[in-house]
Amino acid sequence: MMMRYDCLIHEKLLHTDEIPGAVISLKLQGFYPANDQHDLPNYSFFMMFADKIIGKITLRLGYNELTMIQGHIGYEIDEAYRGYGYSYYALSMILELARAHGYQSVLVTCDPSNVRSIKLVLKVGGKMIYHLKEVPKDHIYYVLGITHLNVYSIDLV
Repeated sequence: MMMRYDCLIHEKLLHTDEIPGAVISLKLQGFYPANDQHDLPNYSFFMMFADKIIGKITLRLGYNELTMIQGHIGYEIDEAYRGYGYSYYALSMILELARAHGYQSVLVTCDPSNVRSIKLVLKVGGKMIYHLKEVPKDHIYYVLGITHLNVYSIDLV
């Protein structure tokens, strides 16, 4: 299973600070190499609507034991901008970057109570592969009260 969810290129490919889109753009906050064996190199972007930061999205490069908990892609959008489809555009754009890195499929995890996030992942073609996957007690999600996650796979080929 790991090979399907690992990318071919684990280094920074993007040579620009912005990925322009039709509705929003993604502004590179930074590219962060892995700090230890539990960490993966990752891109972190601000979701921009005009000149306003409306959220964040991250693409993690690689696969390790935490990928089934954290996913390859993580996103959040400011409350005032939820419900307008901006996360859909950001996720679609980041999937193109994942494809450029050689992913065949990526994993996205959702809190089972986050209906909007679940609908978003399904809208981009996500398929649930684990329902109520238990979060390890020593993970920050568990500390924050997220004890179970749904895990979705999005095929890119």
